[in-house]
This record gives sequence, structure tokens and C-alpha cells, in this order.
Amino acid sequence: MAGNDLPAGVTAASFQTPPNEYRIVQYQLTRGTLSDYPQWGIGGYMGFFYKNLYKQGPKGVSSIGPLVDAAKKSGRPVWLADDWGYPSGMAGGRVVAENPDFEVRSLVMLSHKGTGAEPVDWVLPKDLHDIIYAALYPVTGSGIDVRAGKRVAAQKRNISAKGISGGWELRVFARYTRSKNTQGQSTMKQFGHTGRYPDLMNRKAMARFIANMHEPILKQISSPAKKVQGFYCNEPNLMQTAWTGKSPYACAPWNADLPALFSRMHGYDLATILPYIFEGRDDTARRARIHYRQTVAELFTDSFARQIKQWCNKRGVKSSGHYLLNDYLAQHVQGYGDMMKFVSEFDVPALDIPIPNPNQFMNFRYQQSRFFSSVTAWKQRDTTLMLLDPIIGGYGMGRLSPELPLLLNSVNMASFHGVNIFTSYLPRTPAKGAKGYTREDYRFLNEYIGRITQVLRGARREAGVGLYYPIAMFQGDLLASSERWTTINAKHKKRQQAWDHTEKALLNGDIEYMIVHPDGVAQARIAQGRMQIGFGVYHTLVVPQLDFIPLAVAKQLARFQKTGGKILWVDVVPRGAEHAKHDAPVKAWLKDAKPTRIATLAQAIPASFSSQFDLSFTPGTDQLVIGRFHQGGKQVYLLVNRLQKAITATVTRKGGAGRVVVLDPSTGKISKVGLPAKLPIQATRALLLISTT
Repeated sequence: MAGNDLPAGVTAASFQTPPNEYRIVQYQLTRGTLSDYPQWGIGGYMGFFYKNLYKQGPKGVSSIGPLVDAAKKSGRPVWLADDWGYPSGMAGGRVVAENPDFEVRSLVMLSHKGTGAEPVDWVLPKDLHDIIYAALYPVTGSGIDVRAGKRVAAQKRNISAKGISGGWELRVFARYTRSKNTQGQSTMKQFGHTGRYPDLMNRKAMARFIANMHEPILKQISSPAKKVQGFYCNEPNLMQTAWTGKSPYACAPWNADLPALFSRMHGYDLATILPYIFEGRDDTARRARIHYRQTVAELFTDSFARQIKQWCNKRGVKSSGHYLLNDYLAQHVQGYGDMMKFVSEFDVPALDIPIPNPNQFMNFRYQQSRFFSSVTAWKQRDTTLMLLDPIIGGYGMGRLSPELPLLLNSVNMASFHGVNIFTSYLPRTPAKGAKGYTREDYRFLNEYIGRITQVLRGARREAGVGLYYPIAMFQGDLLASSERWTTINAKHKKRQQAWDHTEKALLNGDIEYMIVHPDGVAQARIAQGRMQIGFGVYHTLVVPQLDFIPLAVAKQLARFQKTGGKILWVDVVPRGAEHAKHDAPVKAWLKDAKPTRIATLAQAIPASFSSQFDLSFTPGTDQLVIGRFHQGGKQVYLLVNRLQKAITATVTRKGGAGRVVVLDPSTGKISKVGLPAKLPIQATRALLLISTT
């Protein structure tokens, strides 16, 4: 095969035997795995060195450098896990042990009713830490008048005041220490840590996390920039969710820096809207919650994601990691304030994803991967990482070894959505809950992954459609909660389904799209009906189920529309701005806008990919999905068989002439075929095509 038929760096030999950098990065770097992993075809190591640091003594610490050196010598990349168990951020409890004031706490609200100028003597319940703010609110027919609230003086644990005329309610906002029934406590037995989780919005606390984990690990490695890819976090989150049952209070994130940051970002006092974090469904309450959650997202992103990235980059390594419950947008808010914003401050966006069973293949939300590949495109990066996780999604420890077709299906669909590096902790040999794999099967999995990822690593999706990330609507809807994540999600089911149906309409219509964050839109370059956000250039913007829109975004979209860009408002047209004071210009611009129904969405979109991608395929997306990518000046197509039986893909080009290069990741073979062509694709397998003249 002529070299100029393939993307740069890909040869017949490298495709047949993929280099280590494109194979699976497997958990653990020990003396045993150094000799064992190469026999299984594994490409890289994820080192978990907390035992070396804190359980094995000086010999354990001093062994870190030689292990990394040996991995480097073997030609296999190394990633470093960043914590003692998970979720990341606690250093096995050492951060809170050093300073108890670093422990994560929640804002909770308590109420006391009264009438007239009667005395108010109120004492904080013993299980709460201290009082943050208190106010008396007049009672109205529908609740309390938040805007007429009158602050009352409060001590750390008690209030002595007088009531106001008429019926009133005292609302007390206090801190509750998250020292039980959280995800952090759920892994104590498994990893032997204390479960005491710090406030990840506290920069000083996170500096101590770095000092307890990142620094002592990297200190043992000479020239780490030459030997280590980066640090990898595991599900850091705001830790405000009951892990089982219910919490005694409805909880929301709190940090002493929130009020000042809120005022700078939104121009008014956070204290004036505190009740809306817990109650209220009108537009005033929902807008207040949008502003509050945006502030939480900024503080969390800066303290954890940005601080760690800056620390890593200063030392020549990258930051990465996967996050909690990334397929639910309500959890994007509950766990992060704004997950895409948080992820955008990591060098390598990443996720973990369940390995669905065959009866779930056709309806599983593989498209959650696109949140992360979209961040990669937005921030002009090259790599999106995914952990093949066998136990999440309700499968548990009893299914640690999913069958090979299940793994291949997940690899195919993740690659279709833009993933181009894979990690794993799949047990290779039989163990409790694990059937294991033969060496032949595991080598095949590594080679299959290596062949796809070496073609798609750094590739850019050919997508002319931007799908707006409607995170503000979930921020506006989400109330402080005492519930588990499943119950929280159930309360947002309607809006989640609307998002899912929008994505499915695009996917079923073979529409090439990327998800665009409001910040990306606000900062986009706009000219001649095109909106450039990072690597993406969009001629159509799909805006789903949006009630409020930021003024900065509205101005950009007006400019986009004026220069020829197309905007499709799905189901509804926004009725105002995210801030009431900006309603007039937003409403004036939108007065003639009309919504588009999901059922007609795909038909309303002009060609979502350029005429360079001139190959056509059958069957349709109910059997075969097509990913279109630019890679090194080549037009690359990824063809994925969605079915559990073999199909034949028919490939044609307008005019009928030409040839394509076919790369088969199952066999490593490369061939050139004339068009039109019929290409057999095995069950749960994929092919790569490169268009030639």
C-alpha cells in the first residue's frame, strides 16, 4: 500500500502491529505487571502508588522511580493515578487530617414560623456546624417574599431577635459537615482510607492534596516530563449527594469564597437569593439558581481542575481523569456546577462508560462520549480518553469480565463519538467475579483498539452543526437535595429525555455535530455564516429546550444569523435572558423566531458535512453509523456495525468513479477497492475507509 494513501504516521506495518502508545493503558505498574502485561499485548501502565507512599515505607517510596524507568525502557507510556482510592481529592483523608476546616460542608436551610414582634430565640441543631446567614421573610399567599427579607444578627449557633409585623418565617442558612453517607465514605473499606473528604472548591485544601499525592510521587521520578504522560483523577465531585437513602438535610455546595465571586460574576448579593437555592419555581428563582450554580462551577473549576493542570504543566506532564455520572445533565450540575466547563480545564478530557449487555446496545447512551470529545475540539486538543469500566451501570463486581463482543461494541461506539485512547482494569485471569480472558483474546482487543486509535488519534471531526449545551436549564431546575442521585435524576427525567431525543434525532439523521458550550459560543469567531469554536466550524446551531439565554450568547447568535448562519430552536424559543435586566434586547431579537420540532430537526439541517466527504453508504443508521474525520489531510470514515450479526455496507461515490483504502482493525489488513463496493462487516466490528481519487 502506497504511503501517501494513509494518514501520516500510519503504515502497513504499524497498522498490522500497533505501537504501544495506541493500545490499552492498563491499571497497575508493579514488578509483576512489567513482565506480565507485554504478554497480553497491553500498551501502557496506569500507576497507583499510594501504597508505595503511605503503606510500604521507604522501600516502597524508593521503588516508584525504578518502576517508571523500567516502563519507559520497555517503550510503554505511563499515567499516574492521583489519589489513595477514590473519589480523588482527599489523599486518603490526609487533607482533612491536616486541617479539619478543609472538610467539605453543605449549605442547608432551616425554618421557624412566627407572627408579629414576638421574640425569636433559636438554637442550631447539634449536628450542624455553624450559622452562615439568617433573615426574616414576610409570609405571602404563595410562600415568602424573598426580596423583602430582613437580615437578623446571628451567633455561631444561636439567634436572638424580634419578629416583624404580620406572619413571617425565619430562614437560617447553616453548614452541615459531609462526614457520612457520601461517595467518599463508600470506598473506605475497599481502599483503607478515612473517607474524610475536603472541600474541592478550596484552593488551599487542593494545594495540600497536590502536596500529599502529586508532589511526593513525582519527586521519585527523574525527568518526569520524559517518562510520564500525566496524572489521572477518579471522580472528584462536590460531594453533595446522599450515597444511600437520604441525608438529614437538603444540601447544596458552600464555600466562604462563593459570595464575593457571585457578586463579581452577577452584580448582586448572593445572600439576597439564598432561599431560591432550596425552593421556588418561577423565573426569578430559576435565574437565581443559574447564577449560583455558575458561580459554584467557576470556583470548583479554578480550585481543582485549573490548579492541578497548571501544576502538572509546569512540570511537563498533563492532567486528565474521569468524572461521576457523566451521562446525566442534572448530575453535570449536582456534581460539578457545569461539567463541560470543569472538564475543559484538563489537558485530556476523559470519561468512564459502562459496557452494556446485548439487549441494551441499540438504546444505550454512547453519545455521552461526545461531551468529552467536544471539549477536546473546543480547547484545540488531540486526545479524548475513555475507561472501559465493567462494573458501573449496575453490573457490579460480579461481571468484571464482559464478553469480547461487548467490549468491541463499546470501543466501536466510543470511537465513533470521538474517543481515541482507552484505559482498563479488566482482570485478565479468572478471579472472584471475573472469568478472565485468554491471552489471544486480550491481545486481539489491544490490537483492535490500537489499529483504530492510531488512525483517529488527533483526528478532527467533520461537523457543520453545533449542538448547544443547555446546562443553564438544569442549573435553573436543580434544587438543593437530600436524595440519592437516582431520585434527583428522576425529577429531571423530562428535560433529560428532551436532550436525549434531540441527540438521537441528529444521530439517526446521520448529522455530524459537536456539542458547544455557552462560553465557547460567547467567544467564537463569526464570519460569513460560520461560527468557529476551537477546531470546530459550524454553519448551523441547534439550540434545544432553552428558556433563558445569556446576553453575550444572544449577541453572538444575532451576528451569526445576520451573516448567514442558521439557528434551529428545538421545541421552544427562549423567553428571556439569563439575567432579567437583559430581557428587552433578547426578546426584541427573538420576537419573530419559531421553534422546530424534534421530529423534523434532521430534515431542517442542510448538509452537516462538506462535499469533500462524498461517499454514501447503506444500510442506514439503524444498522450502520458513519463517523467522518480529517486526519493528516485525509478524509477518514469510521464504519460501525451496530448489530450483533454481520452486515454488508454498500459504498458509492457520486459519479461512481474512484477507489477507497479499507483498513480492517480486526485483521490488520489494508486493501484498496474500486467503487461502488460492497464491504462485509462482522457483528460488533468496524472498518476504516480513506477516500482517494
